[in-house]
Amino acid sequence: MDRTSIISGYSVYLPFADSSTQLINNLKRGERVRLSPWFKSDTEAIKCGFNGNKQVAKLQQAKDSDVDLLQRLIDNALLQAGLDESCLAGENVRVYLTGIGPRVDWMDYKAFYDQNDVEDIKCTPSIAQLCVANMSQDNLSRTLANRYSLKYLPPNLNCTSNSALTAIHLSSQAIERGGIDLALVINISKIKTQDIWFLSTQSMLDSSIVQPFGRNSKGVNFAEGYSVLLLESSHYRQARYVSGGVRIKSLYNQINASRSFDASWQSTSMLKLINKLLKDSEIEIDDLCAFIPHGNGAEMSDCIEAKTISLLAGDRILPVLAYKGQIGYTATGSGLIDLIIGDYTLTHRELITPIKNDDITEDIARHVLQGKAVIQHNKHHLLKTGMGVDGSMIAVLLTNTDKC
Repeated sequence: MDRTSIISGYSVYLPFADSSTQLINNLKRGERVRLSPWFKSDTEAIKCGFNGNKQVAKLQQAKDSDVDLLQRLIDNALLQAGLDESCLAGENVRVYLTGIGPRVDWMDYKAFYDQNDVEDIKCTPSIAQLCVANMSQDNLSRTLANRYSLKYLPPNLNCTSNSALTAIHLSSQAIERGGIDLALVINISKIKTQDIWFLSTQSMLDSSIVQPFGRNSKGVNFAEGYSVLLLESSHYRQARYVSGGVRIKSLYNQINASRSFDASWQSTSMLKLINKLLKDSEIEIDDLCAFIPHGNGAEMSDCIEAKTISLLAGDRILPVLAYKGQIGYTATGSGLIDLIIGDYTLTHRELITPIKNDDITEDIARHVLQGKAVIQHNKHHLLKTGMGVDGSMIAVLLTNTDKC
């Protein structure tokens, strides 16, 4: 029997929901993530070079440190999988950290520009944040490795929007080839002022209306968040007498980053990737219960995916579930959140429709599901895609093996 990669457990901590259970419940209730201004005032935002204040979804200040919070999420994922932490200490385990990692804020550098001696530090405490310890990319990795007795230090992957999905792809490929049996993918997405600046330069914060594939949407609901997902090989599960689960199969493609704004090229490349994945898996479009795209509300990337979906579906209806206007766009970790929703969609045979914030563009309106509803289905497969400004593309097929 071929080795396959199975979703075994997961956990989240988001502005939209404190747990994966609350994530699903809030979607069903039609809740929307709460936004708050990043700067203290419009005046401060303009002084920093912006055209006005920016609204983001920030995590509530938690007493837990990053390590304590991640330990709680990891333990929750292991509990869901029916495993204990000792399983992570094996030779056949890999752990990936995704996201940009510990950083200092650009605003602290701004304070340092004119104030940088001992007396200034007393008057401007933010300068102290420039301590090297706050910029160590390896400190969190080393701490987790010691805490869980990992054989290998977790690498930190930052592939823009596809950071977490890239780790999922690498993990599932390693599992299928017999290299490992367990993979833990961790994402930390914490917003800094420079992130807001970057999204502004990419025209991703250009409108207050945020709706994936929306007629008037020209931006995203930028959100922080932590998420954890555990993958397990089918052989490992059989050895402990566990069957079924949602299988992951993925394909990755990297196009020239200089063509990442070439809509036609991007659409064609994504369509080829999806068609290859479906052909290799012997799956037809009609076998899919839904398609969860990258769709985050940004005009350029939504236009690319809308064209891809139209070409892929042809004359058929392909249900599209685009949640990022509702739950927020956790930039480097949004792929994990979509996979968690996809796992629920397949195992509970329910399509939770995202709430509406804008009319959908005509070319894709017949596919995009909207409204506060739960639709039953009886299909076994779901398609997920991810796109990065670096030119990375990922297609993931989820299959419920309990029903096959």
